[in-house]
Amino acid sequence: MTLVFEPRKAIYIPTTGGHPKNSEYRVAWGVEQWDHPKNVTKTQMVYKGRVNGMLSPSFPDDTFDELAVQFASKLIKQGYGTDSKKSKDVLVLKEVPSVDDFEYVIDQLEDELQDMNQTIFHKENHALSPVVVSEFRKQFEVKDNIYAFLFRVEIS
Repeated sequence: MTLVFEPRKAIYIPTTGGHPKNSEYRVAWGVEQWDHPKNVTKTQMVYKGRVNGMLSPSFPDDTFDELAVQFASKLIKQGYGTDSKKSKDVLVLKEVPSVDDFEYVIDQLEDELQDMNQTIFHKENHALSPVVVSEFRKQFEVKDNIYAFLFRVEIS
């Protein structure tokens, strides 16, 4: 049976701990064709901006990757995520010892996401790089001193 997945909402999470540079997890909710259309939530690996549907996600120990994917799954069920081809919602978990550090952490993450996505979407042999703008949307407390930061990344 051929399964075809049509995502309706997605949240991306940058990988850490041994995955190739600039790879991501994509947590998506959408419709998959089984013997009849079925609503499903799916986690997939994304390399160089392209979903690799044949590779199962793996979560390195001693990282926030698995926790971030689980939290993104909850957010998808609450209506977060985007289906746009020109933008994506990106979730990053960070340990932040003091709320006084939030502004610094957010600024740092915005810069990292811009750089990462500029690299992902830059086409070789093109003089112009894509315009990438990342914008902080919301923060969530996940557990003691661990926060999830949700960003919208626009690519044009």
